[in-house]
Order: sequence, then structure tokens, then C-alpha cells
Amino acid sequence: MADKLIIKIKQHEAFIFDMDGLLLDTEKICWECFRKACSEFSYEPEFEIYKKCIGRKPEEGNLILKQGFDPFIPFNDAHIKWNEFYLNYIDHETIPLKPGVYSVLNFLHRNNAKLAVATSTEKYLALKKLTRTGIIDFFDLVVTGDQVKHSKPDPEIYLMAAEQLGVQPENCLAFEDSDSGVRSAYSAGIKVIQIIDLIEPSDEVRKLNHKIINSFDETSFE
Repeated sequence: MADKLIIKIKQHEAFIFDMDGLLLDTEKICWECFRKACSEFSYEPEFEIYKKCIGRKPEEGNLILKQGFDPFIPFNDAHIKWNEFYLNYIDHETIPLKPGVYSVLNFLHRNNAKLAVATSTEKYLALKKLTRTGIIDFFDLVVTGDQVKHSKPDPEIYLMAAEQLGVQPENCLAFEDSDSGVRSAYSAGIKVIQIIDLIEPSDEVRKLNHKIINSFDETSFE
């Protein structure tokens, strides 16, 4: 068994987490809901286009999808169906946590660490997801995509999270799954660990020389 990545709590004043694909195993669900919506119009979407949306604010992601969509398929109608399928899942199905998430958050919380979420998701939906998964009370702060002007990979959301926590960016540690999220934290001057979800890190992002792992189960907090 490979050695675990040791993370010493006292070396960081705060820990900031992305949400979808990092804390919650929802990126796969969102993609499948999109495919289901498109299938109602006999259309199979391209994952290569879809993955460019991951980590971005909804309006930016929708623009990317629309530009890559079949012009003969009514994108707005498909989008309405997609939203309907996804929200129905969030409201009525079990939202899975990623492996190791609960134990990590519980450990950090019991050790009085400052914890925040920095997600591109809108606030009402982010709070609903965090509440339904039973982890919202671990966090001191939730910063969402509709609270910032510029979405990831811009550093604004991480700078806002650090400021509201009362911690300098260089004293924070971020956890991200997407390349855009990694670039956001890195540009804010925050150390970042990438935990792979649907998409492997690009060669460009790997050049940042940050830690890349497959799961929170590969970490050990001390």
C-alpha cells in the first residue's frame, strides 16, 4: 500500500473545499441527467465539450454547452429538462459523499479547524446539497458562485473565502477536483491538493507541481 499524504493541521489556519466532485459525488449524476435530457431529443452530447463546464458558474457552463450543441436541437428545451431531472434527483435521492469525506471533515471539525466551501454552484442549491448530505454544520462559511463576479479559474472566490474566514491566503489549504478550481486556488496564493474525479489533470496544470491524489482515503490528517 502506498504511503498516505500527511497533512499537518497546525501548519494551516483554514481548509477550503470545493463541493461537487470533491465533497459530493455529484458530477457523474449531473452528466447522466444531461445525457438523459438530451436523449429525449434523440441527441447524444459530447463529454469532451461537457467537461469544459466543470467547475464553472452555471451561466458560463451553459454558454459553453450551447456553443457546442447541435444547432438543430433546441438547447433551451433540453436545458429545462436537464435542470428538472437534476433537481428532482437532489430533492428525492441520496446524494453520495466522496470516499473519506465525512471522516476528514469530522476530524478537522473536532480539532477546531476553520472550514469553508468555495463552490461555483448557486447558494440555494449548494446549501440544499450540504444540508441533505448532513455535512453543512462542519463549515464556518459557504461561498458560492452567485456571490462573485468572476468564476473559477479566477481567484476571486478563494480570496473571498480567505478574507471572510479572517485568514491570509498563504495560510489556507484548498482541496479541488477540477483544473479550473486548482488554478483558482493557486492564483489566490493558496496551497492546493487536487483529488481526481471525472477528469485527469491536464499537463498544464500538472506543471504547478501541486499534490494530486485519487481520494481523501489517501490522506492522513495529524
